[in-house]
Amino acid sequence: MKKPLKITLIVLASIIGFVLLLLAAVSLFGGSIAKNYVNKHAVELTGRRAEVEHIGLNLFSGHVALHGLAVYEEDGAEKFAGFDTLDVAVSLPKLLSKTVFVKHVTLAGLDVQVLQDGSRFNFTSLLEHFASDSTEEEVKDTTPSGWLIDLHNIRIQSNRIFYADLQRHSLWGIKEFSLIVPDFCIGGDNQNDADLTLALADGGSLKVDAAFNAVSNDFDVDLSLDNFSLAQVKPYVVDIAYIDQIKGRLAIEAKAVGNLSKIMDMEVAAKVKAEDLDIIDNHSASVASLASLGVDVTKVVLGQNLFEIGTVALQGLTARYEVFADKSNTLSRFLKPQKKEPAAAPADSAAAPAKDMKLTLARLSVSDVSVTYADHTLPEPFSFPITKLRIESENVSLSGNNSARIFAALPHGALAVIDWAGNISDWKKHQSLKLVIKNLHLTDLSPYLLASLGQPFTDGVFSFTSNNTIRNSQLDGKNHIDIYKPMVGKFRKDIQGAKRLPVRAALYVLRDKDDKVVLDVPIAGNISSPEFDYMKLVWKTLGNLFVKVATSPARALGNLVHGDDGDIFLPVDSADPDLTSEHLYKIDKLAEVVKLDESLSLGITFKTKPTEDSLLLANRQRRNAFLHGHLRGIGLEESQYTFVSAQPDSTLKKEGFVLVTVLKDDASAANGSQPQPQPAPQHASAGRVEDTARNN
Repeated sequence: MKKPLKITLIVLASIIGFVLLLLAAVSLFGGSIAKNYVNKHAVELTGRRAEVEHIGLNLFSGHVALHGLAVYEEDGAEKFAGFDTLDVAVSLPKLLSKTVFVKHVTLAGLDVQVLQDGSRFNFTSLLEHFASDSTEEEVKDTTPSGWLIDLHNIRIQSNRIFYADLQRHSLWGIKEFSLIVPDFCIGGDNQNDADLTLALADGGSLKVDAAFNAVSNDFDVDLSLDNFSLAQVKPYVVDIAYIDQIKGRLAIEAKAVGNLSKIMDMEVAAKVKAEDLDIIDNHSASVASLASLGVDVTKVVLGQNLFEIGTVALQGLTARYEVFADKSNTLSRFLKPQKKEPAAAPADSAAAPAKDMKLTLARLSVSDVSVTYADHTLPEPFSFPITKLRIESENVSLSGNNSARIFAALPHGALAVIDWAGNISDWKKHQSLKLVIKNLHLTDLSPYLLASLGQPFTDGVFSFTSNNTIRNSQLDGKNHIDIYKPMVGKFRKDIQGAKRLPVRAALYVLRDKDDKVVLDVPIAGNISSPEFDYMKLVWKTLGNLFVKVATSPARALGNLVHGDDGDIFLPVDSADPDLTSEHLYKIDKLAEVVKLDESLSLGITFKTKPTEDSLLLANRQRRNAFLHGHLRGIGLEESQYTFVSAQPDSTLKKEGFVLVTVLKDDASAANGSQPQPQPAPQHASAGRVEDTARNN
């Protein structure tokens, strides 16, 4: 061997030997050196105190292991984060081909405590420490680096993460945090897969299986959340509601498929189920509770504003809604007042118009619902429980025809059934609603009658059928009322604002021989009118009907003789000074109506022909005196009737009494004063004189 070559080989061998010796030395002693350096200079390196128990290096295999790392909070006393073991193996030869090939990454025993105080976290100072001090704008280099990062067997296991929002008092604990990534490549065309498993501190769990193609940007994610405690969301809703507790469990099975380049076209399908939900306000009262809620979302595409829902099944809802005297209600007292946000800037007219929402629901099932409505604005408290509420509907959409049926049990064995059909998005165009109520006790509604008319229901069973259709904003409503043995109490003068109507008298007149009242109440109007109020129309119609019936009893008491305009006319024989039994029977009938209601008055007008015959005048005086005495004898007080004589009329065919019932003036009825004399009917003379017999 030539001497130069021999010298070259010796030099190369010496260099290689030195490198190997250096690598061996670094492998043997580098870990200790690195450990000591980290422990002494951690504050300079990270801005935090940090400690590591052991660092192992093997430059021959590209293996690095760290054991017992702990990084402390800014105060240097409490532990911020740490782990038991971090083990990484890298293929050094592949670095020569611009490939970072990581054989495995194992992280075990991770323990992290994340604290949030407003917008600042307990790791914010770490980020600030490593932030660049340069104020010059950096120019991004978009040139491909040519490096390939190829990671394999990434495992993060047996870890704990604790999160706390100090201002919201929100605590989240994650234990047994596990992340497994078999392969992950950046810069290649391989499919990347990852499995994430979280065991939550309250017993729930989260599992995520994800696949991503770095070249096409396609992704496929499966998410499973099981047994999640809804108590964890309380800190995030206390800003909008007065909540003391939220109880319940949530489970979600979801799948998302799409492309990162077109994220709004991502398709999402999910099954959501909540069980044993209970919301308790800050007065320890349950606002609402729910046995179970299941939602099967078939397809959601936000970019298309598309929402396809298979089934919504709700069971066992219990809630209470109350209206209070200060005009507040259950919701307004439960929800906190929110600051008004400034008005948004007008949208750019050139922007593409938003797509109409396409919402479909294949099946809606609501069962075993109990809702109690209470009204504290009335003179007497009103509480009305609705139980066993059930709703069934299929093929619901925002456009087109829809239908639903609702069943409910009402107090004392009553029943309500609602059948609805119509268009949701254009609801004024077409709606059809049929409501049937059977066997409702009127005493359950007494507080509302008392508030409106000053009289409570004391008995009666109510059945009601209402058919309402809306076509192009025009309402056509037909209401059939069937009441058995309706009875109301006396008018209460202590009820402020009550409208005085002859309800007792009207019900008496309307009752048939079987003690039933049957009414048909049509309702019509334009629902687009700002003054349109369905219930006000119903009350107004009923009120007008009661007045009409009570003040025109001849129409209801058809067996009584009445005049051309409907008033009752009792003809008399001028030569007979007495009233017959027929006269007294008919007068007594009207007196019964008047005695039932203090708001009514009986008006009697005596119509005569001109005469100077002393016998006929004496007969009139005797007959009138007898009538006054008879009215007092049957218990009719003077405040409940008026007696006037019309001017003699030569055109009369026959003399007699005209009987009418009239509605008193509210003021006089309230203070019990004598009502003003009632005007004579149109067929009597306008001039009116008091009968002299009344003074006898």
